[in-house]
Amino acid sequence: MAVIWQSEMKNIYIVGAGSFARETRIWLKDWLKSNLGWQLAGFIADDSTALDKFPGLPPIVGAIDDYQPAPDSYHICAIAKPQDRKRVVEKMLARGAEFISMIHPTAIVAENAALGQGLIVCPNVVISTDSVIGDFVNINIATSIGHDVVLGAYSTLSSHCDITGGASTEECAFLGSHAVVLPKVKVGSHAVVGAGSVAMRAVKAGSTVFGVPAKKISG
Repeated sequence: MAVIWQSEMKNIYIVGAGSFARETRIWLKDWLKSNLGWQLAGFIADDSTALDKFPGLPPIVGAIDDYQPAPDSYHICAIAKPQDRKRVVEKMLARGAEFISMIHPTAIVAENAALGQGLIVCPNVVISTDSVIGDFVNINIATSIGHDVVLGAYSTLSSHCDITGGASTEECAFLGSHAVVLPKVKVGSHAVVGAGSVAMRAVKAGSTVFGVPAKKISG
């Protein structure tokens, strides 16, 4: 077994310190077992007290606005809200921060799926053939991405979603847990499909839909 000296390790920082960031830390531990040479060095978050109730976690090393990335630092953005994630990522990219993807070892990803940068793909996710996953998309536990699906940058898919063949989301869409998007249905930018809802027809950009079938409740 190869020995990797501490000084040779690459440092990963989780951006954010909310509940999804804490979940990401757990899945990252599994990822690290099969990706030697990396270590979790801490969190980056504006609220320095966000993890005080959770002893044993790596430290919050600084606030987002004050953070300056080092040459050996890499980042995973675990901010659940798409608009906030986009704002923070763009700010950090402008400072030269480098982001990596964390794809859990139990995820099934088709060999011809196109994957963007900065993804978080949680346990038991399925990404099927010829799908396209945009940059900085978060896909939570046991979500299924069907064939020919296109997910716009910064979209968030909560746990147990079912995005069926040829469906799509535009930038910063948010799908709640157990949401279903039927074949070839488009979810517009900044739209929200509520938990347990079934989108049977196009969801207008900026709107929120809920129910079975999903109906607009705002936007």
